[in-house]
Amino acid sequence: MTIGLLLFVVLLVVGAPVFLALTAAGAYLALIELGLPLSMLAQQMYISVDVFVLMAVPYFIFSGNIMLNCGPSGYLFRFLDTLVGHLPGGMAAAAVLACMIFGALSGSGIATVVAIGSIAIPEMLRQGYNKPFSMGLITCSGTIGQMIPPSIYMVLFASLVQGDVSRYFMAGIVPGLITGGMLIVVAVLMARRDGMRMKPAADWQDRWTTFKKAFPVLLMPPIVLGGIYGGIFTPTEAAAVSIIYSLVISAFVYRTLTFANFVKSARDSMASTAAIFIILGGATLLAVTVTYLKLPQHLVDFVTHLGLSPIMLLLAIVVLYLLLGMVMDPVPIMYITVPILLPVLIAAQIDLVHFAVVTVAAMMVAQATPPFGMALFAMAGLFRAPIALVVRGSLPYLAVLIAATFLLLFFPGLTLFLPDMMKR
Repeated sequence: MTIGLLLFVVLLVVGAPVFLALTAAGAYLALIELGLPLSMLAQQMYISVDVFVLMAVPYFIFSGNIMLNCGPSGYLFRFLDTLVGHLPGGMAAAAVLACMIFGALSGSGIATVVAIGSIAIPEMLRQGYNKPFSMGLITCSGTIGQMIPPSIYMVLFASLVQGDVSRYFMAGIVPGLITGGMLIVVAVLMARRDGMRMKPAADWQDRWTTFKKAFPVLLMPPIVLGGIYGGIFTPTEAAAVSIIYSLVISAFVYRTLTFANFVKSARDSMASTAAIFIILGGATLLAVTVTYLKLPQHLVDFVTHLGLSPIMLLLAIVVLYLLLGMVMDPVPIMYITVPILLPVLIAAQIDLVHFAVVTVAAMMVAQATPPFGMALFAMAGLFRAPIALVVRGSLPYLAVLIAATFLLLFFPGLTLFLPDMMKR
């Protein structure tokens, strides 16, 4: 088993694609260590993505890309800007709020960074905000889309533990709002420290006009989540509804849907889905083989022998996630570690809903952690800026994301309040 895991690490270090490193290590363990037939590899990779709940992933990605490419996200930011943009640090607060709402629309951190960043950052620069501050704020705020429902990462986690997706969605609401609030506070304080210029307050006519424009966008989360919790449709069906709703408002309300941007949305969605699913296949293959080799059982025995309390165990896992997030994408981190850690979590009687929220919070950090954070590269590519500039601007907000992760770790009531209320 050591050789197989070493092969995985070496391939990552030399810059091989993540899915190749996962698949090669899993294949070595399956064929050489366990002597399993070659057909098992293809069968296992197929089974890993042949899960009904995972159908929600491409649907939410497609819906987010429609919102991104067809322009409704622009009306959202302009409305929020008319509400708070005139206050000290108000435009920064509007940018964070826009990221939170758009994240709830798309479930994708990268789509949120691109959609809100392309609109908000030029406005912030005109208002006197410096470029690293603006890019760093949007980079870290965009990751909130992985926590606030409908979250793609919550769908992936639920598929790993065979849990109720709607319960995991509910668990992400309060943590997402808390994290967003913490980012707003820090952003406003930093903006006031830097002495950015203030603009005149919008009149109520402007606010009403922009609200009417933004209302169809604001209506989408209540429709999708209300349908789930009202028992009208499943989370997967809700994802399909989000596509239809996005197409309808883009075509008939905003009249921005064209054949060209529809094709672009579909093409981008297929590319993102293929990238996620091929990583899922490789990660599942590796996780299954190490399970056959009884690594989880050995891990349970080791942790039991250490006598760690549930909080200390969670703390050790979060530290591991933060370290892995510096060199790996969130999806393979989850798909490799969660199946291995699941027996340990059950033995320690750790609530899986609480663990899911803490895990997703750590994955939000991973998206913005140098040197390989996906959100950092999305922002750098959007404005053709040096990655070091984006990293420098992100550091204060990255610290906020880390602080929020530990806050959620030590206070599980913040996570479990709404799911427990839903059960009653």
